[in-house]
Amino acid sequence: MINLKNAVISKLTLQFVGNKIREEKNIYAGDLFHLTEKEEEEIQPFFISPFKKQSEFYQFTHYTKDINFNILYSLCKEIFEASIDFVEFSDKVLDHLFERSNHPQIKAGEVFIAFLEDIDTGQESKISGIGIFKLENKNKFLRFKHADIVECAIQKGYRLDSSIDKGCLILNTQKEDGYLVMTYDDAHAESEYWKKSFLEVDYVKDDSYQTKNYINLLSDFSQQVIFEEKGKKIQTEFIGNCLQMFNANETITEEVLEKELLEDYNVVEEFKLYKKTYAETSGIQFSEIFDVSTPALNREKRKIRTEIKLDTHIQIKLDINKPEASEDFLEQGYDEDKKMFYYKIYFNSEL
Repeated sequence: MINLKNAVISKLTLQFVGNKIREEKNIYAGDLFHLTEKEEEEIQPFFISPFKKQSEFYQFTHYTKDINFNILYSLCKEIFEASIDFVEFSDKVLDHLFERSNHPQIKAGEVFIAFLEDIDTGQESKISGIGIFKLENKNKFLRFKHADIVECAIQKGYRLDSSIDKGCLILNTQKEDGYLVMTYDDAHAESEYWKKSFLEVDYVKDDSYQTKNYINLLSDFSQQVIFEEKGKKIQTEFIGNCLQMFNANETITEEVLEKELLEDYNVVEEFKLYKKTYAETSGIQFSEIFDVSTPALNREKRKIRTEIKLDTHIQIKLDINKPEASEDFLEQGYDEDKKMFYYKIYFNSEL
């Protein structure tokens, strides 16, 4: 588990990257950007906070399968091995970012590059890391000046209690497949260049990756197959029982998946076929056995919606953590007199 709370910024540069298509100029650092102790205390959370709750890690890639051809990986390797000056490193990173800023919608912005130390991984020794933070969307604010009278001016800048627009942390955990990378962006459509073109990273195929993608697969299967064949009530029960299965088992295998979920709905073969097509279409690599990642499970659980929306302007919200409640206390039927479907709900008292 990565703990960034006590990470120290030992080196920092501040630059400006333009848009290559619009022929905007870069502004290079020239020297280190120095902070007072008080300034570092205030700016460190601004850089680090987007990554505190992240449990997904990425790794550098390259289409040739040789990550040494990944420009940012090679530059990070040089700085971690202390074979390049930090300002020179920052200039080369800025050049690389500029070359990848080759779409008219990509915004220019200020770029902080930091060398971080004392990153806690839960092990005895702490590690170092590199942070690259891009600021794009300035907000208007009032700046006041007090003299004989109070004056004010409207300026543009960034609030330290807001979030960076794009950023990444490259952690010095060198393995055969490279460093661990954490990335963040504001999710605008044009920002795909950050992860795919500038960083050139892909998910680490760990337990968090498997947990997330299996839940997404099962949720998609419930919507496309279970809902179409059995209706919304059974679809909601299915995904609720799916999450209970993940909660009840430390390790998920194909046998556990079939015995504790799929067989109850008689969809074992349908799921196998659906999973094969889903994997081919998405490019996701599913493992036959993996340990459940609790942070990933909780994160995906929050995304699942369990409302039954009816054309009579009534909604029934089911508890995703209690799928047995809809099995025991919610009945579905058809009224011959009204020629309409109905739900019957049993309860003891209103809460």
